[in-house]
Amino acid sequence: MKRFLPWIILAVAAACIAANWLPPKTAKDDFDFSRFGEIPVLVGGRIKPLDTVARNSLLIIHGKQELRLEGSRRLSAIQWLADLLFNAPVADQYPVFVVQNADVLGLFGWEQSDRKYFSFAELTPFLRQIDEQGAQSDKLEAVQRSAYQSAILNLRNGLALYQRLKNSIQPEDTQNFAAELESFERSVPGAAKAARESERGENFDQAKLNDVAELIQRYEKLSEMAYILAVPPLGQDREWRSVGDSLLRCVGTGEIHPIVSEYAIIGDAYRANDRSLFNRHVDLMANWFAKGQPNATKRASFEFLFNRLQPFSQSIALYVLAFLLACFSWLG
Repeated sequence: MKRFLPWIILAVAAACIAANWLPPKTAKDDFDFSRFGEIPVLVGGRIKPLDTVARNSLLIIHGKQELRLEGSRRLSAIQWLADLLFNAPVADQYPVFVVQNADVLGLFGWEQSDRKYFSFAELTPFLRQIDEQGAQSDKLEAVQRSAYQSAILNLRNGLALYQRLKNSIQPEDTQNFAAELESFERSVPGAAKAARESERGENFDQAKLNDVAELIQRYEKLSEMAYILAVPPLGQDREWRSVGDSLLRCVGTGEIHPIVSEYAIIGDAYRANDRSLFNRHVDLMANWFAKGQPNATKRASFEFLFNRLQPFSQSIALYVLAFLLACFSWLG
C-alpha cells in the first residue's frame, strides 16, 4: 500500500485540477450565467469577458469575489453584476460596501458594531457627504492621509464604480428598454426631418423634436457614466463604444447596433425572470461575437477559462497538501 500511496495522491490531485476544466452545466430552467460571463467587452483599454469585470469590480467594492447574503445564500460575481446591470433596485439592497472605520460610521450617525457591510440604498442619503469628504482626501498624497481619509476615499471610489457599472448597459431606471429603443429608432427620422425644416425656417413638428431631445439627453448621461464599452466595432467603425455613445450615433445612422438591441432584450428578460428568453439571446449574442469579432471572442474565452481554473489558488492548495503530507511522512 505504501508503494502506491504517492500515485494515489497524485491521481487525486490531478482529478481535482481536471475537474475545473469541465465547463459548468446550467440547468434548463436557470439563467446561463456562465455563457453570459464569456461575452467580451472593453474595459480599461483591454478586451475581457464580463466574468472578469464582475470579479474585479466586486473585489474592489466588496473585498471578495463572492457575495454572501442572509440565509446562507451566495451570489457569484457574475450574478451580482447581472443584477446591477439589469435590475438595479434589487442590487441596491445587497450589503456590498465595506464600512468599518468608526469616524466614517460617525459621519452617517451610525454606531460601530460587528456589522461591516452596507447596501447602496443605506448609503444613498449620504452620497453628497461621501463625495465631498472623499474629494478632500483625494487631494492628499497617500502617505499623508489618515485612516479616516483613506476609508472615506475608498468608499467614494467604490460608490463611483458601482454607479458607473449600473449605468453602463442601460439607464438604471429602465423598465422596458427594448420598447424604448424601438420608439427611439422610429422617432429619429421624423425628428431629423423636423430639424431640417426648422433650420430652413419652415413649419415643423416641435413634438417630434422634443421626444427625441429627451432621449438624447438620457443617452448622453448614459454615455458619460458608462464604465463598460460593450458595443464592438461594426462596418467602417474601428472603436468599441458604450451603449449610450452608440445610441447617440444612431441619430446620424438611423440604425441601432444589433448588440445594443440584444442587451436590451436580455435585460428585459432578466427583470421578467424569463430564463428561456435570456438564455436564447445570450446565445445569439455569443454567436454574433464569434462571427463578427472572432479575436475578441477567443481572448475573452481564454480569460474566462483562466478565471474558472484559478491556477494560483489551485497551486496554493497543492503546496499546502504537499507540506502536510511531508509532515505526516516525518511522523511515520
